Amino acid sequence: MDLVGEDSLKKFAKKYQNARPALDRWLKLTKAAEWKSFQDVKATFPATDYIPQNQYCFDIGGNNYRLLTSISFQLGVVTIQDFMTHAEYSKRKLNSR
Repeated sequence: MDLVGEDSLKKFAKKYQNARPALDRWLKLTKAAEWKSFQDVKATFPATDYIPQNQYCFDIGGNNYRLLTSISFQLGVVTIQDFMTHAEYSKRKLNSR
């Protein structure tokens, strides 16, 4: 897959040092992937959730962090949107209800 926003991913890794190994793993597997559907994503990362409007939430670092992306399966592009701790994600989710 092609990746848009890889620079922001590197910034996240600097901010959240504990997440660096998991982010590096996610990056390596995602770049090597050829996802054609959400089922393909789930085969690589089983804990991924679909969020309406073509967004996907990856659990990173043993469920400690959340990586939000959008994916264009037709173009083979993953766009990084946000990265946060699980607690930040839960708070954001509650505030959006």
